[in-house]
Amino acid sequence: MIYNGLAEIADNFELFLFDAYGVFWEGSGFYAGSVEMMRSLVKQGKTVAVISNSTQMHEKLIASYGRRGISLGTDYNYLYSSGDLLRHHLLKGDIEFKKNRNPRKYFVIGQPHDAAFAGTQYVQVAQMQEADFVYCGVPFLREADVLRYPQYKDLYWPVKNGESDGGKVWDTQTEKPFEEIVDRAVELGLPVLNANPDFTAKEGHPLAPDSAAVFVVRNGTLAEMFRQREAEVLEYGKPHANMYDYTFALLQNSGLKINKDKTCMIGDTVRTDIKGAVNAGIVPILCVETGVTAEEISHGKTVKSLCTEQNIDVKQIIQIKSVGGTTANGV
Repeated sequence: MIYNGLAEIADNFELFLFDAYGVFWEGSGFYAGSVEMMRSLVKQGKTVAVISNSTQMHEKLIASYGRRGISLGTDYNYLYSSGDLLRHHLLKGDIEFKKNRNPRKYFVIGQPHDAAFAGTQYVQVAQMQEADFVYCGVPFLREADVLRYPQYKDLYWPVKNGESDGGKVWDTQTEKPFEEIVDRAVELGLPVLNANPDFTAKEGHPLAPDSAAVFVVRNGTLAEMFRQREAEVLEYGKPHANMYDYTFALLQNSGLKINKDKTCMIGDTVRTDIKGAVNAGIVPILCVETGVTAEEISHGKTVKSLCTEQNIDVKQIIQIKSVGGTTANGV
């Protein structure tokens, strides 16, 4: 059975964990009815926590969503990110790899992440051969990359703000431009740190056809490229237990008593949101007409096949069309 929206089953739960992208945020706007549903839950006295596989700190995410029209305290109660989790461990200085228990120097592939590393014992280096490990940043392309791999030019999109760290950057729908640098890191035997396990994200790009949001490569794709080459990868974020343990600890520290039977995770991705919820012992709710799952279904997958790939019994999950109970295209 597929429920139309979250309202049909909301009475069964007390604590609602929401993914962001593909659940209430479409990449260029909110899915119709999603914010209203979250606001209704808060008004009813339910607890709504957004847990996002974003490398940004929660303060920045809260401010960003606030500018877009969704507010802490009114539309949700808490927000935690995998970036917060990463910084927690960087500050503790407990990043360890099997062959290096005390790494210090890191080389960045993609976008640097100064906010997470600031004030920690870890130092970014400019030359890969000097590094103890690789950090997977957001896989933006610089102008030199775009010029170096012109064969993929139709898959590049300028980032919305046009600037990042003082230079032009592009999103990409293909991981091909990163293969060479990943291979070089693997040859050096470098382990990998990643704080966003998402393979893709749907982002708004004004120059995309009809100014539509398009799916672009994200950090998790880089990490997967390393895994396929048998490199060691240390990840923070969903579906890993570290994200759920971190979230529950913070919620409990805030005075919330957690009943896992009354706790649900609403997500759009079986590999991260749903698998993580199953492993955490909470109820997984999958949006099937929004986000990643809707895209995968459009390419011939089924919810059952997606669950089978992750060793999940499809009967374990609750399916809804969308949070607000509207069509997938309503934003």
